[in-house]
Amino acid sequence: MPFARRTAALAVAGALGGLAGVTAPQAAGAAPRPGPETPSVLLLTVDDGAADLRSTVLICGPVGGLHPEPAAACRLVARVDGDLDALAVDPDLCTREYAPLTARAVGFWQDRPVTYVKTFDNGCLLRRGTGALFDF
Repeated sequence: MPFARRTAALAVAGALGGLAGVTAPQAAGAAPRPGPETPSVLLLTVDDGAADLRSTVLICGPVGGLHPEPAAACRLVARVDGDLDALAVDPDLCTREYAPLTARAVGFWQDRPVTYVKTFDNGCLLRRGTGALFDF
């Protein structure tokens, strides 16, 4: 496993482990309550297919993690209730350059698993399609 991927995996494991103390104790068999008592954690990566792999951790409820704009990113994810395929942020035009970037998200949103993979033709289209979420 490449160093960057191993580091990202360790970051998510650490973030998930650190959330154990954040959640409120619940009675046995009780369903988790949505909202701040149910933290949401996403590992976000952007890969250019060559040597550049960037990753960060986004925590929502409470807002935090390593993302540079966690509040804006959490608002975007909340707006689509964790369905990142439904993101449609900015429909403006971009250049036609071809420098593909693959955006990935894996984790949990309100106790539901999230898996998202989408390849954009360039960085402009990535920013237009996902806003602050993958802007790190």
